[in-house]
Amino acid sequence: MFSVKIFSFLFLLFLMGCDQSQEKSTEKKVYYDLKGFIETKISSLSKQKPTVDKTMSVSGKNESRSTRQIDWKKEMELFVQADINKPAYSKSYAISKPDSLTTVYTLKTEENIPVKSVMIRMDKNTGDPVIIKALLRSENKLYQSEKNIELHCGGSRAQWKLTSYSIRGYQKLATMDKKDFDISANVKY
Repeated sequence: MFSVKIFSFLFLLFLMGCDQSQEKSTEKKVYYDLKGFIETKISSLSKQKPTVDKTMSVSGKNESRSTRQIDWKKEMELFVQADINKPAYSKSYAISKPDSLTTVYTLKTEENIPVKSVMIRMDKNTGDPVIIKALLRSENKLYQSEKNIELHCGGSRAQWKLTSYSIRGYQKLATMDKKDFDISANVKY
């Protein structure tokens, strides 16, 4: 009898845990679901394997290449990191709408989060993002970093595709010189 009660109690806890996880996944997002959008693009890019023409510059040294061999999860990692839809951030950003298609999320001055701002411009016909820009900045006694990321999309409603992206910024360690970097890529299907 005692083991049946324990089993029933554990089963009830399990069911409550399942309900909570379903609740969290259907929770309304406070800000645009950037992570969800990027993860959808990662999935489709991984299947389609488009050609990427990439130019990279690190501290003045340039390199260009064209490839289809891209780890899209790794390539889009900074864009996923720019997601501001974390429960702890729900009141951290001011929201402005410079026009009907553009939303800007700006970190409030009293907050200290790496994602300083996110701008998303939507397509008037599809409602999908045309341009996503974000500023990520980190600083402590040993390290400074700034990354300006930008992503462009286009196409038809059924075929909304990533067309280009760029990452520009710098990294500085306390014991080393500042290293500027600039990566830009065009995606060809």
